[in-house]
Amino acid sequence: MALVLGVLSGKHLRRGWGKKAGNIGMDAFEAKKKAVLTPFFLEAGGALLDCQGFEYGMVLLLLHFSRLGAEGLDTARLCSILDNDVKVTAGQLVKMLKKYVTVSKGIEDALLAALEARNMLIHRFLLDNVERLVDSVSRNEVIVEMRQLRAEVQKADKMLRPFIQGLSEAIDGFDGVAFAARAKEVFMDAKKTSGDKSTPSSGG
Repeated sequence: MALVLGVLSGKHLRRGWGKKAGNIGMDAFEAKKKAVLTPFFLEAGGALLDCQGFEYGMVLLLLHFSRLGAEGLDTARLCSILDNDVKVTAGQLVKMLKKYVTVSKGIEDALLAALEARNMLIHRFLLDNVERLVDSVSRNEVIVEMRQLRAEVQKADKMLRPFIQGLSEAIDGFDGVAFAARAKEVFMDAKKTSGDKSTPSSGG
C-alpha cells in the first residue's frame, strides 16, 4: 500500500524513482494520473462536503431547539460548536439529537446509518482502497461504493432539512428554500459569463 500511495502522490518521482521507470516522464505520468483520478477525487470532495453539511445541520437543528427552550441544551455551547470553537464528534451530535429531540424510528435509523457511512468516508475509505485506484475497473467500483456511502449521509441530511428550514424561518425569518434558489441562479449566471466547462459530480 505504501508504494501505491507513493506512486499516486508523486513522491516516487521526487525521490528519483521515475528515472527507473524508463520512458515514463514526470509530466506524462502526472497528466495521466490527473485524467484518470479526477472523477475519483471529485467524488471524494463531494463526500467530504456531504459529511460536513450533515454535521453542520445537526448542530443547527440542536441550536434551534435550544432557542425554543428545549431542556438540557445549552445555546451558548451550541453556538460555539457551530462556530467550530468547541469540538464534538459526529457521534456525539447524533447522541444529542436522540437524547434531547424526539425523532421517529425512521429518522433515528437514518442517522445511525449516516453516521456509520460518514465515519467510513472520513476515517478509512480512501486509504483502505488506495490499491484499487491503479486499475480502471476496481477504481470505478470504488467510486460506486463511495456514492453508496454518500447516499446514506444525504438521506439523513434530507430528512433533517425540512425541520431545519422550518425552524430557521420561524425563529429568524430566514427562507432557506428561497436562498438556495437564488444561489443556484447566481451560480448559473456566473458559469455562463465565465465560460466554466467544469463537469459536476453525478453523485448528487
